[in-house]
Amino acid sequence: MEIVNLKTVVYQALKSVSDIKQITTTYPDSFTIFPSAVYYTTHKAHFRDSDQQELQTEWTVTIDLFINEGSLTSITNQLMSLFGDMGFSNDISDSNVAGINRTVLRFTGVIDNETRRVSQN
Repeated sequence: MEIVNLKTVVYQALKSVSDIKQITTTYPDSFTIFPSAVYYTTHKAHFRDSDQQELQTEWTVTIDLFINEGSLTSITNQLMSLFGDMGFSNDISDSNVAGINRTVLRFTGVIDNETRRVSQN
């Protein structure tokens, strides 16, 4: 069974938010384009069948949003809505990094690799 490629889904979701001006999977040496989104995913097997086929995969998507001035609330709300509609739960935190506002979004869920549906643990 093939595991869902969630990186592609995350990229498309971020791309659909027109306010985000830069999307990357690595932190730049210096931030010059705002708002920026840096994302990564982690996953582990949640359920395997008797043939050791990974039927369900537990995913965590982490998105760091950065802006030099203003608020990230609108972008955060859009992403919470997009990932919530897919079935993911979220955890959000804020911090300031050297004069740059940062919001960290974590979305978690279990994807059934056959049906492509997302559920919670």
